[in-house]
Amino acid sequence: MRKVFYILLLFAFVFVACDDEFGIKSQSSDLVVEGWIQNNQFPVVILTRTLPVTSEFQEMDNLEDYIVNWAKVSITDGTDTVVLTGKYDEDYFPPYIYTTGRMRGETGKSYKLMVDYKDFHASAVTTIPPTPQLDSFKVERVPDVDSLYRIKVYFTDNPNEKNYYQLFTRVGTKHIQYTASYLGSINDEVIGEHTEVMVYNGHRLDTKNYSPYFAANDTVAVKLAQVNREGYLFWDQYTKTQSLSTNMFLSTVADIPSNISGGIGYWNGYGAVELFFVMSDYCQPE
Repeated sequence: MRKVFYILLLFAFVFVACDDEFGIKSQSSDLVVEGWIQNNQFPVVILTRTLPVTSEFQEMDNLEDYIVNWAKVSITDGTDTVVLTGKYDEDYFPPYIYTTGRMRGETGKSYKLMVDYKDFHASAVTTIPPTPQLDSFKVERVPDVDSLYRIKVYFTDNPNEKNYYQLFTRVGTKHIQYTASYLGSINDEVIGEHTEVMVYNGHRLDTKNYSPYFAANDTVAVKLAQVNREGYLFWDQYTKTQSLSTNMFLSTVADIPSNISGGIGYWNGYGAVELFFVMSDYCQPE
């Protein structure tokens, strides 16, 4: 779940460059909400602001100024309402989250998120879908590459339901935050009841030498989450936009779908199953 914030900053640079030439008016800063609640886990919400679009030169040295750390964030499930606590947490990026130990996600329940910060008033509703049926996984060597491996997951999709899925990955033990897997947004219209899907490593923007594959000594976590249609649309467009935005010669300013009223970003419910393993334990011998 690498920062939407940075992609939006890249968009801002494109608009700044074109402001005078094309007559695009300067825009104010938007509230960016990144939030999720998963079955049996506590909610997490990350808040930032976009860099305002302007024709004036703007320093980028202090991005911490765009982290929102004094908001009132609350969640209601229709019965109980809890106010989340903001805290620094180096397991996430940026290292400031809102969370609570008083509410765990439950499958089938709906949760309304409310954010109040200065003139920003944002809200969104999401529901936690059922947990997908993950049958097995497999690690195999990338053809013609000795040092890299790929992962396949096998799962069962209910053909009598309309379902959407999202894959996430995490490499190493430094952080607990997942990154959306490259090409990891799945619409069940294109898969069968029993299907196999390749898991590509998520693209972190702070990674200089990105590879969609994994090394033999990597400690890997894979999350297969069933998501709602809104979540699928967000992650599908986000990962496509992210892959283009890292190329200075092929940038994009496409809108990313959002279910946030009064802001941009996402508030997603995840019915998820997670795998944790060391690649070397499953690497197939030649």
